Amino acid sequence: MIYNSNAVEMTKEILKRKLGAEYMVPVTIASTEFAYTDVIAAGTPIAADGTVAEDTVVDEYTSTSNAVGILLNDVYVTNPNGSLIKAFAVVNSANCPVVSTVSVITDAVKAALPLIVFE
Repeated sequence: MIYNSNAVEMTKEILKRKLGAEYMVPVTIASTEFAYTDVIAAGTPIAADGTVAEDTVVDEYTSTSNAVGILLNDVYVTNPNGSLIKAFAVVNSANCPVVSTVSVITDAVKAALPLIVFE
């Protein structure tokens, strides 16, 4: 018998524990976010206008974020629709995207999303 093996890349699971009461809403990612990539990774903080959330430095000790939720699944340029976790969820920070060895889940994002637990 001959067996063939195919490697399949899976999306990382963002929810650490599924509580069943997570508050999620549909979101359409802005087309401008796909200028340099074909996919926005699950676990990315998203702003109200469908763009990737940004941190704004207030002073040397404080920054704020415009995040309104965390992207549940990968979103592709061919179908920019996804689900946004807004509250009552436990997010696995280890599976969230990392940019230049720094997690996208900053302290400012955590402060902007007080109804989500990051572990």
